[in-house]
Parts: sequence; structure tokens; C-alpha cells
Amino acid sequence: MIYALNDLLMKMGAPEVKRRGRIEWHYFDRRDDALAGFAEIRLGAGGEHLIAELKHIRENYEDDKGAFHRTYTESFYLYAERMADGAHYRIKKICFDGEEYADPAKGVIELGLSLFHARALDISIRMIEQTFNKQDITDAKEEEAAKTGLPAFAPPAALKRDAAEFSVVIPFRPRHAPANGDART
Repeated sequence: MIYALNDLLMKMGAPEVKRRGRIEWHYFDRRDDALAGFAEIRLGAGGEHLIAELKHIRENYEDDKGAFHRTYTESFYLYAERMADGAHYRIKKICFDGEEYADPAKGVIELGLSLFHARALDISIRMIEQTFNKQDITDAKEEEAAKTGLPAFAPPAALKRDAAEFSVVIPFRPRHAPANGDART
């Protein structure tokens, strides 16, 4: 299957690869400092090849059949070669979750690109959360509170709302036909 480089990069959620040549996202497991998620898109050999790779280790994962796995590894690999015109790439190989497709059909490619985009987005969100220690900020830490002598953080009752109570109101000004023929409302 043949795609323009811009189209491939947009579908994978990383159009800046064309300018930068490479982009990656990663985050680490807090318990053992091992790599827990990694995604990369790069142009190799001076732009002759486009390679996208992803590996994401999930814990307590429920598969499509309803079975739970303590750990599960999601994977993705795409290899494309630039064509003679210089603007288009032919996808030679795509693999995801243990299934390999050589010269894949368009449906398989579209599915794979969507999977990569969603999983890379998940990895990038976790990377940003880890960078800013969002969990440390939002979670109450009883042990640290006991050490400092300060009370543990408890969200106010106003923030603890049931989903059934939550609603959004979007105000708008109704449009009326002007009585005096003026076009302004």
C-alpha cells in the first residue's frame, strides 16, 4: 500500500517527524525503574525508510475473550520504504501484537496506524504524568503526612459527586427575529 509521508505521520499522530526526523515517548515502571512503555517514529537512511516501533507492558490486562493477564505486552512495528518520486512510501511490513503482515492490505494498515496512534498517545500521557508526578500531587499520602505532622489531603465534599448528579449546562442566547426589521440580534 502506498501513502504520502504526511498522511502516514498524521495517522500516527506525529506530523513533526517530517521536520525533526525522529520522535519518541517513554515512561518507566515506578517499582523497578524498568521501561514500561516506549514508542518511536523515525526516518532512517536519510529519509529512505520510515520505521515506527512500540512496546507497552500493561498490568492486570483483560483481553478480548475476557481473560485477565497479570502482565501483557502490546507491540507494534511498521517498516516503509520511500518510492522513486520521493514523496510517497510503500508499507512493506506491519506487525502488531504478535501478528505479522508482509505487504499488508489497506484495512490492516489503517487498523495498525490507529492502534499505534492510540497506544502512543497513552504512553505519552503516562510520560507527562510521570514527568510532573501527577499521582504524587493528587493522591493522599498517609505516610508522608504522618512524617510531617500535617493532616493527609482529603478532597472537599463538593468535589465528591456521583456521576448521576453531574451535568453540564451550556448557555446560549436565543435568536429572535427583530420586530423593527433591524438585522442585528
